[in-house]
Amino acid sequence: GELHPLVAPLTRLSRPANDQAEGQRRFISDAAHELRTPLAALQAQVEAWAQAARRIAPPGGPGTMLLPVEQIEKLRGATRRTSQLANQLLALSRADARSMEAQPREAVDLKDLCEAMLEQHLDAATAKRIDLGLDVRPASVPGHAWLLRELLANLVDNAVRYTPRGGTVTIRCGPLPGGAFVEVEDDGPGVPDSDRPRVLERFYRVPGTQGEGTGLGLAIADEIARVHRSHLSLQPGAGGRGLKVGLQLPG
Repeated sequence: GELHPLVAPLTRLSRPANDQAEGQRRFISDAAHELRTPLAALQAQVEAWAQAARRIAPPGGPGTMLLPVEQIEKLRGATRRTSQLANQLLALSRADARSMEAQPREAVDLKDLCEAMLEQHLDAATAKRIDLGLDVRPASVPGHAWLLRELLANLVDNAVRYTPRGGTVTIRCGPLPGGAFVEVEDDGPGVPDSDRPRVLERFYRVPGTQGEGTGLGLAIADEIARVHRSHLSLQPGAGGRGLKVGLQLPG
């Protein structure tokens, strides 16, 4: 009887911890599932080469095997996908809104950040003949610079990755009353209305999407937006084409 009044408060206190533990368990399970495919491809390719090398190598002596360019390109692609996925998983685990809430914030220059993103992704855009441009005005907000850099990097990477050759990607930022905004707009295939709520989920990809994405870019960006007391907004681009992803950051 004396302990009964404590049951409800203790239950309320334990629920967030249980939810966090369940979220971590689900995240680890999903991450393991997503890593399994590229790692299996890497292992299968290397095993095939090892068997071929053993067939042509002289017993007890060194051997040399020439590999077709196509096979080397496939191996490089699988390695890049695995590396990107591992880096994104690490970023997602570090960007948890609950764990970052108590961390000190600093003034982040959004204009400098957007200019750095242009430089970082210019080679990839040029390779696809994509017009990667800036439309920026000076703006500063309190936040975590490395997290906002990760957010913007994922938005620009997504836009360049899925915009077809000859397309356009624009990075924008500027001041707003009481804060600032950041957005990335492209004229690619866009996202259907029915899929927009789901593309922010971890590992979700729009059915029929071409390319080698992991389905983590927007999920990471959305998690970082929540750390900064904001959320991602997904809208069609100019003229109803493509996708415009942005957020408003409080000052």
